[in-house]
Amino acid sequence: MVTENSVLVIGAGISGSSTAYHLNKQGWDVTVVDQEKENSLPIYNNPAVCINPNIMINDKRFNRLMFSSISYVWQLIEEIKLGESSAQQVGSIYILEKNEGMDRFNRLIKNNPDLKNYISVISPKKIWGRYKIEGSVGLYFSSGGWINPKDLCKRLLINKNIHKEFNTKVTAVEYMENMWSVSTSNNNKFKAKNIVFCSAADIKNYHYFSHLDFDQYRGQINWVDSEQIQFAEILSNDGYVIPVFKNMSIVGSSYDKNNSCNADSEVDTKNNLKKLAALLPTLNYNSLGVHSGSWVGQRAASFDRRPFVGRILDHEHNKYLNKKNSVASLKWQKSLYINACYGSRGFSFAPLASLSLANMMCRSLGNMDNFILDYLNPERRYFRSKGLKKHGIKF
Repeated sequence: MVTENSVLVIGAGISGSSTAYHLNKQGWDVTVVDQEKENSLPIYNNPAVCINPNIMINDKRFNRLMFSSISYVWQLIEEIKLGESSAQQVGSIYILEKNEGMDRFNRLIKNNPDLKNYISVISPKKIWGRYKIEGSVGLYFSSGGWINPKDLCKRLLINKNIHKEFNTKVTAVEYMENMWSVSTSNNNKFKAKNIVFCSAADIKNYHYFSHLDFDQYRGQINWVDSEQIQFAEILSNDGYVIPVFKNMSIVGSSYDKNNSCNADSEVDTKNNLKKLAALLPTLNYNSLGVHSGSWVGQRAASFDRRPFVGRILDHEHNKYLNKKNSVASLKWQKSLYINACYGSRGFSFAPLASLSLANMMCRSLGNMDNFILDYLNPERRYFRSKGLKKHGIKF
């Protein structure tokens, strides 16, 4: 029997597994469908993702989302009891030339006073003493760290009440008789009152999302063996290094727009190692040896680098509206949601954004939920085109 609180979650990556976790926790009947085999999701081959705050000097809303999201990531990891072998909040340091670093820090604090709770400066003397980097300061974020993607996603889906359908490619989606029906490549059919698309690979196949503007990016990281890197913190500037993770150091990352190649690139390997050399110039690179592995992944990022989280409009109906129409005139797709296009920030943003989406579906929104769903509204570009800022909606 299909209940009102039934939902199909398309995609089992970090946004899909987070969405399933939060809805199941609130008593929903959740079915997760993913085209990959259960232990073969592409992100699972990435040994560690970097939780490294990325801040914008003049964007207070982005910074609020960033630090609220990262704080929640560590709260969630504690809640699901993910161990230290799978995730560690070790802190992260953004390395900058002294004058540039101090100027950036002062501008950040001036424009974002609340950031004083999250960021501090490490002096050139301490940066040299610990990392042997000369003439630089470090912007230190205590909330930085790393997570093993496979361990986190699998733990979020561990509840036996979450129905999991792996190795199952979605071939058709339709809304009929007041419910969503999904057909799959192995001739199965799943039905639910609600559906959440959490995979950019799937949303590009359906007309409901044809108006959304996003691009695909190829990313590559590498890992090397090195006994020289003995500190625990993540260091970054143009690239980053996650040190001493299971006897290796992870370096990256390269990004290439609309490149669908999933093979290891020797050019990207060399570029990633160059970034490591620029970050830690005193390393003896002859002792690094040949890099011992790499991971290549495809990521989707929206036109403004903010994910799409929320409901989807019925644009066939709304194309007849003009700028004088109000928000109340808009027609939405029935029980259709999206939670996708995070780019490289999925493991930082998706857990909290997925909680807000679940709260929307449960009709139990708080102030933070309203802020997140407003800021990440999938229809933000359309709303701007209709002049809906004048109706009190801000983006």
